[in-house]
This record gives sequence, C-alpha cells and structure tokens, in this order.
Amino acid sequence: MKNLLKATLVVLLFAAQADAHSLWVNSFESFAHAPGHTTVALGWGHALPLDDMPNSTYARVVVEEFNLVNPDGNKTHLYKPKPELAKPFISTADFDLFNADVACQKAALKKETQKGNYLIEAASKKTFYTSYVDKKGRTRLALKPQNQVTDRKKVLFSVQHQPFAKSNLTVGKWSQPKPVGHGLEITPLTDLSKVRVGDMVLFDARFHGKPPSYGPKSIEYITAYSSGFGLPDGFALFSYLKGGKAGFRVQSAGQWLVNVFHNENVTKDGPLKDLFGKVTSANYGATQTFTVK
Repeated sequence: MKNLLKATLVVLLFAAQADAHSLWVNSFESFAHAPGHTTVALGWGHALPLDDMPNSTYARVVVEEFNLVNPDGNKTHLYKPKPELAKPFISTADFDLFNADVACQKAALKKETQKGNYLIEAASKKTFYTSYVDKKGRTRLALKPQNQVTDRKKVLFSVQHQPFAKSNLTVGKWSQPKPVGHGLEITPLTDLSKVRVGDMVLFDARFHGKPPSYGPKSIEYITAYSSGFGLPDGFALFSYLKGGKAGFRVQSAGQWLVNVFHNENVTKDGPLKDLFGKVTSANYGATQTFTVK
C-alpha cells in the first residue's frame, strides 16, 4: 500500500510539474571559423529550442539576472528581455504578430580568450501567487504575497515561484564548473563538451547549498529530454536524486534539457523563514542544457 501511495504521488507531482513552463538557456556554439562564437537565447515554455517568449501574455517570466561567467568567476551582464507584457504589432482575424524578445545575442571569441569553462546563467524575478476567499465570499487569485492581500478572508494557498537556468561553453579544455548560488541549482559532474550517444552523464542538485534527496518526506528527481527523444512524444527520462546526485544515459544526439523542481513548505524556523507570513510554500525550477554530438 505504501509503495502504491508513493507511486501515485510521483505521478501526480510529475504531471503538475510537467505542465509548468520551464526557463532554459540556449547556447549554439560554432567553431567553423576560428576562434569561434556562441549564439545565446533564452527558452521559455515546453519545446526545445524555442517555444514562447518570456514576456508572453499567456505566461510571463521576468528575467532578473542573465550573465556570462568566465573560468575565473568574473561576470559579464548579458542583454535581458524587456519585462513589459508583449503587445502585437500586427493583428488580423487569424493571428497576432509579436516581436519575440528572447535575448538573442552573439558572444564572439577572440584569439586571446581565456581557456576553460564559461557559464551562461539566468535567474528570474520571484513571482507570488495567492489564492484566497475575499470578504464577499468570492474565490480570487492575486499576484502578490498573502500579507499584501488586504481584502482576504481566508487564504487557500500562497506560493513563491522562481526558475533558474544554466548552460556551459567550453573554450579549449573542460574544467569542472562550480555552483553560482542559485536557490535551486544543477551542476554537471560530467564533461558536457564531448558527450556522445550512449554516454552516462551525472549531475549534482542543490537547494540553498544543500542536496535535496529522495526519502520518506520528499520525492526528489531530475528529468531529461531532447528535441529528438522524449519531447516529440511527451515523455522524459526520470532519475531519483540520492545525496543530491542523479544521472542518465544519453539516448540521442542534439540539444538536451535537464530539469529539477523543488517545493518547500515555509515555517518559522526553516530554510525559508524569511518568507514566513508571506507564503505557505515556495517552489523552484532549475535547468541545465547541453548538446550531444
């Protein structure tokens, strides 16, 4: 019975998280002409490499940080998408046309570019959702923490959400990347610059610096899919986090996206005690993209 309950919880959690938008970093490397370059763009939605735009009227994410970090840890701020909701520049009876701002930009390398592992990382602004019953008995939703909802009679739930995203660019020889301090973070433990089909890739996940693990109180895992495996048919590889570590064997060439979600209840003395009174829980998403040759 316990095993059946665990399996049911896994299915329900996976279904809810699979329906949520993900934020990821696209990094398309080219070394056809030395010294090479990478074209960077943000992905938002469900389908690799590009799906929706971050300032979509359907589901918006405000990108607060978007950086290129060199092997020494020095950050260069990249262009970020504008946070204002997109408006169509052409509207017809059949469709609306938008300027899709996905922060597409080119990082051109130089002969003297420092060798090593470059990190491209993004962090969104925290978003709040509060579902409540107002003083007139109506069920409502507010995009603010519960302590800022003045007409609430009863709070049904209040959540903070924040996604993070990472990708790597290797110039010369791969070097082991270090965590950058995201609230939820995936760090590769495998050289992602030369992964081939059939290779095993390993990742380390951290929630505020500590490893989330599968256990009796939580079900923690990573998922992985590519444009050629899983995504076309609506499924993903699934691997439990044990001691914060998980991995999978690559099934196809092309761009892969690794995803981890974590939900944490807010308590007076827990890791998110600063949010006590503002929300009842906080959920985070983190992605890592890489290309299999």
